[in-house]
Amino acid sequence: MRRNLLPSLNSELGKYLKKKDKIVIGVSGGGDSMALLHLLIRSPLNLSISVCHFNHCLRGAESDKDEKFVEDLCNKKKIPFYVKKFDISKASAYLKKGVEETSRLFRRKFLKKIQEETKSKKILLAHHSNDQVETFFMRLLRGSSLKGLQSMKIDEGLYLRPLLHVSKSEITEFLVSENIQWVEDETNTWDRYTRNDIRKNLIPILEKFNPNLNSTISNTIKLIGKQNSYIESHIETIEPSLIKEVSEHEFVILIDSLLALSEFEAEEVLFKFLSKKIGPRGFIGYKNINSIIKLINSYSASGELFLTGNIKVEKGYNFLFIKTKISADTNFNLNISSEGKWENEDLEIKVQKDNFENRNEYIFFDLSKMKFPINVRNFQDGDRMKLKGMKSSKKLQDIFIDNKIPRFIRARLPIFESEGGIFHIHGINVNSPLRLKKHQENSIGISVKSENLDKLIRNINC
Repeated sequence: MRRNLLPSLNSELGKYLKKKDKIVIGVSGGGDSMALLHLLIRSPLNLSISVCHFNHCLRGAESDKDEKFVEDLCNKKKIPFYVKKFDISKASAYLKKGVEETSRLFRRKFLKKIQEETKSKKILLAHHSNDQVETFFMRLLRGSSLKGLQSMKIDEGLYLRPLLHVSKSEITEFLVSENIQWVEDETNTWDRYTRNDIRKNLIPILEKFNPNLNSTISNTIKLIGKQNSYIESHIETIEPSLIKEVSEHEFVILIDSLLALSEFEAEEVLFKFLSKKIGPRGFIGYKNINSIIKLINSYSASGELFLTGNIKVEKGYNFLFIKTKISADTNFNLNISSEGKWENEDLEIKVQKDNFENRNEYIFFDLSKMKFPINVRNFQDGDRMKLKGMKSSKKLQDIFIDNKIPRFIRARLPIFESEGGIFHIHGINVNSPLRLKKHQENSIGISVKSENLDKLIRNINC
């Protein structure tokens, strides 16, 4: 193995790193990380290595000895050494999370900090194929999707695991043959940690049924990875035509188009899209996706739900409106006293009697039946409008329902009124008694532009 492990590692590293690249490596002092560190030191890539050691303070003086062991090696090899000493037990109790989860959270935070400070390209971790198998069973027992069962990847964003296809026995053989010293962490034998319990108790039982369990599960994980890659490629071809962007944080989906997909495809499209939009600091799970599917399939014409503090999903008739950043509603109240151009944030209104740059942009109204000032505002509960041929006015709420205008857009549509009477709703072709088919004497033209609103109107009218 002494002959093969180094070339195998260098071949893997060469896929992701170039000569003299800066890297950060997490070194606990245990056999796995020590093997990786020594292999990196010998690599012909001549990488610029920074070593990080996270002291979990779980074993008192023994934890400090491990820290000193790694520090001494780095001093001897003249490798920059960074250490973080942190009481994980206290943090775990405070956060009400398990020690394993808490350790991973703070260890990753430390590694990321050093990566940024050193401007390193990658953070290298010493996970091997046995770790991969243990992760597979941990996730299987907790209930995981295909994505979760793929477990760890060799290249995962900032993180690189070049030993992931190497077994624990191969690593140990390398350490012994090269006379490399390492420390043993007794917490790796504590059954109260799920991973250790699986390693010590579950896997030996399964190996009685299949002595080649490690390679069998590793091959299964590779197969799952290929399936996931195929699924992701397929979903990427569906998403652009299904999800229409209104603004940076607003999107519309035609529900009929979503329901035309298989249930699996629909769930995967939503999961991929939302996971991408919410970013690494948030969390989207299939429980959230199921809530969206339930909203879509409900008999109600409208409804809404919050997936997180920043993601809101609204149903309106045949449309799904997704906001990935919750902000205050856009309110406007413009008082137009004469011809001209009026602007308010994303809204531009032009009022002209003649001299039109592009007549097709305008809708014309009978100025003899109205007068300035014209007020432009948001929809309010109780608003009414008189329609052509009707003696009494009609609630705007009913007009919206008749035209199947989703709730999520109603408050954004500019309402035009003169002398206290509403005569126009932008975005809806209502039969206003003041509206004219074309420009004529004593008429006024009104043009409304709003990039985000116009996109939204187009997408719900398609």
